[in-house]
Amino acid sequence: MNEQQGAVHGAVELRYRPELRDYTTALRARNRVSASGRRQRLLGVVATGCGVVATSLSLAKGSEVPLPLLAALLICGPLLFLGPWLMARQLFRFVRGQGEFRVRVEESGVAVDTDSTSAVVRWQAQPRYVETADLFVMFSDDRNTTGLTVIAKRGARDGAAVDRMREIFDRNLTKV
Repeated sequence: MNEQQGAVHGAVELRYRPELRDYTTALRARNRVSASGRRQRLLGVVATGCGVVATSLSLAKGSEVPLPLLAALLICGPLLFLGPWLMARQLFRFVRGQGEFRVRVEESGVAVDTDSTSAVVRWQAQPRYVETADLFVMFSDDRNTTGLTVIAKRGARDGAAVDRMREIFDRNLTKV
């Protein structure tokens, strides 16, 4: 795996192979910024809370806990936390086949080249971003944050390149 970085005319160039954890982290970040992700998380917490209360009341009365309630509690709670990981696994099956990612971040946008695809994402297409410990994740501004671009910091040679990327993102995007 060749992970290196170079700068040409103020642009930052990265090279890396994607990892499953990149997409798990990116989808968790997407769930925090998208309306559908926040709604799904809220409904999951409320449903799990109601299930816990209903189970507690049944046990306090000395009656049996209804099997459908117990099953829903055992399934919904874990799915709330495993959902992004399960989705990331499906997405990663496709991404892994793309091979090495070569990313160029510059004032006009982000260019992503892989062994089989090329794409240019202009700032207007994905005007928001989140920075995590390991990634920059760009998002479209539609309600459900349909579009996203994942950029792994490990493709940078040093912290200065990551700082330059952050400066470019801050000039051109809204941090969420």
